[in-house]
Amino acid sequence: MEMDGKVALVTGANRGLGCALTQALAERGATVLMVCRDEDAGAEVEEELRAHGLDVTLYLADMASIDDIEALHEEVAAEFDRLDVLVNCAGVNLDSAQTTVENIPLAVLETTMAINFVGPLWMCKQFVPMLRRSADGRIINFSSGIGRLTVDGMGPYPAYSISKTAINALTRVLAAELGQSGITVVAVDPGWVRTDMGGPEAPLSVEEGIDTPLWLATADARELESGRLYCRREVISW
Repeated sequence: MEMDGKVALVTGANRGLGCALTQALAERGATVLMVCRDEDAGAEVEEELRAHGLDVTLYLADMASIDDIEALHEEVAAEFDRLDVLVNCAGVNLDSAQTTVENIPLAVLETTMAINFVGPLWMCKQFVPMLRRSADGRIINFSSGIGRLTVDGMGPYPAYSISKTAINALTRVLAAELGQSGITVVAVDPGWVRTDMGGPEAPLSVEEGIDTPLWLATADARELESGRLYCRREVISW
């Protein structure tokens, strides 16, 4: 779809895939609401993108905080009558390579689930009413290949892996609930990308990592299947 006049919200927008996706959507004409919890880092990105003439605005919210998410919705709803694209990109991987279900600290599990799953769920809960006012609403939930139940050897990061499996379930449940609304709900596996989280050994560049989520945000809705998991612009198994 054409992005001129569209309003998109991207979480985790101050670095990595969220930052690159914010820029790409704004370059295509969207007004992008860039949400992050680090005010200094977010302000730096906002200033840089605005210097290039892009329509971006920084909003602060911690995805681990329900109060922050609800306050964010109130702030956005006071300024915009609708939302066209919601991208739940913010996420953490706090597991080490040695973390197992037997030794995982409870705090790691709770924080990971709060940011990677409960936060996106609450974002959907809060912003679906604004997405209903769009002629072509989209929800794009960032998942991961290690959250898939149909592959052998899930993990090795248990909290992260489980949180992404939960994101997949959220995507399917919400897509079914919104089936007659005109809102497309999808999950995306961006692949293993060279970001702060992915590390320097990852095979994909950030530009390659945002290719599919950008396509999901901008393609003709008739090309997409709601309630599906995408990777490399194709539907893959859960």
